[in-house]
Amino acid sequence: MKPREIFALTAGAYLSMAWLGKLLYFNGIEALPALYALTFLALLFTGWSLDVKVPDWTFLLAFLLLIPLGPGYLIGGLLSFAFLFIAMRKDLLEKAVPFAVLLAVVLTTIACAMWGIPLLKPELRYTTASVPFLVAGDLLIGAIAVFPDFRLLLLGEMIALIGASRTVGLGIAVAYILRLAYDGRINTGEIKKHRTQLVLGAVLLLAVFLARYYVTVSEYPTWKLGFFGSLLYRPASSYTVYERLFHLGMPLGNRALLFNPDPTGYVGRLFGKEIGYTYTLFGQPVYDFGILGLIEALILGLALGRASKNPFTGTFALTVAIIALDIGIEGQFLVAILLMAYLAGVKRNG
Repeated sequence: MKPREIFALTAGAYLSMAWLGKLLYFNGIEALPALYALTFLALLFTGWSLDVKVPDWTFLLAFLLLIPLGPGYLIGGLLSFAFLFIAMRKDLLEKAVPFAVLLAVVLTTIACAMWGIPLLKPELRYTTASVPFLVAGDLLIGAIAVFPDFRLLLLGEMIALIGASRTVGLGIAVAYILRLAYDGRINTGEIKKHRTQLVLGAVLLLAVFLARYYVTVSEYPTWKLGFFGSLLYRPASSYTVYERLFHLGMPLGNRALLFNPDPTGYVGRLFGKEIGYTYTLFGQPVYDFGILGLIEALILGLALGRASKNPFTGTFALTVAIIALDIGIEGQFLVAILLMAYLAGVKRNG
């Protein structure tokens, strides 16, 4: 199985779960938003398939998207890009893996020492105490994109379990599968060889989702849905937010999410809530640009197609895109994918 096929299956599965959840727990599926979502995905894969000679430097224009987010995002983006550019040019990515792993462990340890363990203190899951676990997950996703060692998968899922973070758990698992696909190891023979490892990884990912469900029930005693119902409710809820953003954004958009440092918080406040709302991959394009948001699908597909030509950049970019299926595209997400498209063309040992 190829990375592109994995992304397509994941996108199809997500949309199916969202629609099923809509039918079970909400007021059904609206035709026009559904058509927009399908068209967006179709154009994304069209952009992926286009053999357009776009100069590599054009992807560097992505840094302009960081300026409205504030100096912290811009400086952080520039430093991260500079590090990756040097690492890829000098073939240092493999040597950076131990440092990424060590930093992920240190961040997790410090967070647990300062605030506690979110799995044992569910209220932490909704505070800034959850940020170190997300950063640790990002570091391990990068490490797996370079070196898909099963021990990195186990470490990542354990951090996700401690932090009760579905995003980290799913991101780690997706990165591992994508990187194996680049190595040609997603086939019947390889699956049989590593059956025990894959079963253990699946059990740990299930444990992460159970931990997140436990946090939800602990923090919201009135929550009535069971575990499997909650799995469908989450994508359906994000999709429902997308439908509302669809009506607010058509026909030409409001240009507010992509350039916002707190887009989920903005959407929550837009609907009169003090919590953040996720809005699916389609929510930001349609709210920001309306019908013209479909052009973003082509750009995103073009960038993913370019990034996927390199195992490291492809694994990282596709993992971000898969996570964004539910969370939604944020400015830093789109910038990361576009910069991965640029780095895919960097010659190593240059």
